[in-house]
Amino acid sequence: MSDIWVLDIEASGLSPVSYPIEIGLVNSEQTYQTLIRPEESWEHWSLKAHELHGLSRQDLFDKGRPADVVAKELNSLLASKVVYSDHQDWDGFWISRLFEAVAIEQTFNVADLSTLLGGHRAGTFATCFDELSEASDYRAHRALNDARLIHQAAMFALNSDE
Repeated sequence: MSDIWVLDIEASGLSPVSYPIEIGLVNSEQTYQTLIRPEESWEHWSLKAHELHGLSRQDLFDKGRPADVVAKELNSLLASKVVYSDHQDWDGFWISRLFEAVAIEQTFNVADLSTLLGGHRAGTFATCFDELSEASDYRAHRALNDARLIHQAAMFALNSDE
């Protein structure tokens, strides 16, 4: 199986008014990670989400990059490609929120990772993911860390029967 792009997003919460705060993208040769400075209309902030990812709204204003810059970079990096997510429903929603907020057309598609992991591959992925996530240096709920882990487990599962 050829290499795939994997996307993971941390967000302000899990609600219809939540928005992306961190994006991590991985394939075998490249990584991309950025915090996103909230748009003026992005006000929702979940303390439960904050406890998971450990980022504050102030971190986003201090270290985040403008949403339009992030959208343009994603389009440049992923133009006409498919990027896979283990939670396409939420990650697709947050990518749409990003692009809609800055009125830029998204030039790539977000697909569910499960479309690649049929049959025994899903079990192989889950086992590998669990083993990797138990590693002592793994920090969950940071976008690039999660994307790396998902990519590594997915590539193992996809290549396990070749």
